[in-house]
Amino acid sequence: GETPKKALKREISEELSSTISVGSLIDTIEYDYPAFHLSMQVFWATLEEGTLQLNEALSSNWLTKATLRTVKWLPADLSILDKIEAYL
Repeated sequence: GETPKKALKREISEELSSTISVGSLIDTIEYDYPAFHLSMQVFWATLEEGTLQLNEALSSNWLTKATLRTVKWLPADLSILDKIEAYL
């Protein structure tokens, strides 16, 4: 029953022990994987408090516009990169 913005704040709190403010919607990704359909809203966010402690993930990277495409993105994620680059 939570909104996508509240869900994002909760997930960041749980998985990264940090607090964010959630900004505007960048886009909604719709992608068909072989076993399921993904519908994912992507938002701009700002780190408000915390140091991004990895509670679930094995690694992380801060990316710049120049390094944005150096990561092996999942197929669904590729569609949002142009919009992020245009903003940066």
